[in-house]
Amino acid sequence: MSSAKRTLFFGALIWIGGGGCEKERIPPSPQPILADTVIEAPGANPSQRFGDPMLAINGVRGGGLHAGSTDVYSLDYNERTHITLAFDGGRRAIFDGPGADLVVFENAFQIQNSDRFFMDPVIVEVSSDGINFRAFPHEYRPQPGVEYDPRPEAWIGFAGTLPVLLHAENNPLDPFDPVAGGNAFDLADLGRDPEAQELLEKGIRYVRLTSAAIRINPQTGRPYPRDPLSNGADIDGVFARHTLLVR
Repeated sequence: MSSAKRTLFFGALIWIGGGGCEKERIPPSPQPILADTVIEAPGANPSQRFGDPMLAINGVRGGGLHAGSTDVYSLDYNERTHITLAFDGGRRAIFDGPGADLVVFENAFQIQNSDRFFMDPVIVEVSSDGINFRAFPHEYRPQPGVEYDPRPEAWIGFAGTLPVLLHAENNPLDPFDPVAGGNAFDLADLGRDPEAQELLEKGIRYVRLTSAAIRINPQTGRPYPRDPLSNGADIDGVFARHTLLVR
């Protein structure tokens, strides 16, 4: 082989060197990796309860089906508008593999003796460079005549709609097992257009989480509605798999 070429494995670039020798890259690991680096957290204030962004990367400690966690970083609708996380300081990239590639744990819970949920829906965006972000497709489909719908199924493609049963110490489940809770995302859902394909080839290094209520719903031209008691999403942690350490 006289010149280098590239090919795709689960969307990851594998380089085969020229000059008569081949360099084989290890396939993306399916092992779940916890986001461990805060890239951006505007308005963070560690002196305030739930104002320390490190609480979003210190492990997932869900409160169960009927309660929220107290080990979370809280967003709001004024200053703490979003948080951007990375893996291994941004040196690890996520690639599209079989099944879900990313799972986001927030603080939703089901109200006891009810089919209603308390939720703070979250828009999930990803980036390869930390500058240009692309959101996972999402759509709000409420029941007719309802402004805010407390059913998880009304919030398609959002995080922050499902309870978290995973707890790092007390219930250490596989974060990608649906029993663990949280909202799972497949990079394949980002699309097939050239921009999406380039993003998938480069790999995802950054994940940005934003409370939906500060974003505009394109269907209505108004911000997404929220529970009257909501004051912003509470981020418990993010796991990824199909990752590689990259330069």
